[in-house]
Amino acid sequence: MPGFNICGWGAMPNGPSNTYEPRRKHRWYFETIGRGGGIIPSPILLVLREASRPNFKFEEPDMHHNQEQVYFAGKQSWDPCKLVWYDIEQNIDSSEEMWNWINGVVKFEGNLPVSLPNYYKKDAKLHMLHGNGKSSEVWKMCGCWPKEVNWGDLNYTSTDLQTIEVSMRFDRAEKLLKDK
Repeated sequence: MPGFNICGWGAMPNGPSNTYEPRRKHRWYFETIGRGGGIIPSPILLVLREASRPNFKFEEPDMHHNQEQVYFAGKQSWDPCKLVWYDIEQNIDSSEEMWNWINGVVKFEGNLPVSLPNYYKKDAKLHMLHGNGKSSEVWKMCGCWPKEVNWGDLNYTSTDLQTIEVSMRFDRAEKLLKDK
């Protein structure tokens, strides 16, 4: 049957071994995220609960001719990544750091205009990991900034952990070579 491994053989005579390890959703980490002009101070611990990998798409301009339409690859774009942090109480509060980051984009006090991009944009990397801890897939996201921040709801009847959800916009992503 196609797609099944029996005794180490796939659908083809020399198919893949059934000892290959698939990527797992729980083996990943984010690197270098924070305000562009400054950095998130080293004592702060940003504990991520979940994230999304980059999503790519093309616009598809169409051309009409007689009774048909044909399509071409147009401009490319990347969807924002979703990041969800646990709201950890610590010496430097992660909730406060998220506020400082969006306040770096635009100063809410005084109604100042949007800051220069070199102040609030920052590059980030997403690493997918093998079981041995080495990177199997690395995405570099250029020009990251918080498009939306949601500090979540509060509820006296819940014992859930508080989270902060961020929609992180970025200009482009590159898939880098994995660790050896």
